Amino acid sequence: MAAMKRFPTSLRARVACLCFAAVLASACGSGTGPGWTYAPLGPTPSAGGSAAPTPAGTQGTPIAVETPQDSPLAFVPSTLEAPADTLVTVNYNNNSNQPHNIQFFNGPDNSAPSLGATEVVTGPNAPRSVTFTTPAAAGDFFFWCDVHTTTMVGTLRVT
Repeated sequence: MAAMKRFPTSLRARVACLCFAAVLASACGSGTGPGWTYAPLGPTPSAGGSAAPTPAGTQGTPIAVETPQDSPLAFVPSTLEAPADTLVTVNYNNNSNQPHNIQFFNGPDNSAPSLGATEVVTGPNAPRSVTFTTPAAAGDFFFWCDVHTTTMVGTLRVT
């Protein structure tokens, strides 16, 4: 069997290999772990809400609204009522085959700040809830579906 011929290795290549090995050993051999951590994944923030978030599990005065299969581009009822400065939970059920949500605004149209919104879901039988505090002043406040902004609108009447 023929003897293997060795190629001369430059000093520069040896130093580079030693440096790489040292970096690799220090990165992998440390038992204490990195000096950083990943941020925990949490829920996606809603499209808005009351200025003070409601604690998890908090339920306000219930208000029911739906989108039925026979009127797939409407809120039923389209006018909701609630007392002023009150924690409410709007229980929205999308019973249509269309994607919908419900978003409430602190004013007469969508240029006002959002009071709260549900996520967009496709039904049928896709219930979602949003909890927020109604405005302190009585009046009519706007809500809509973020997907069907010109056809699915309504009024939250605060008394």
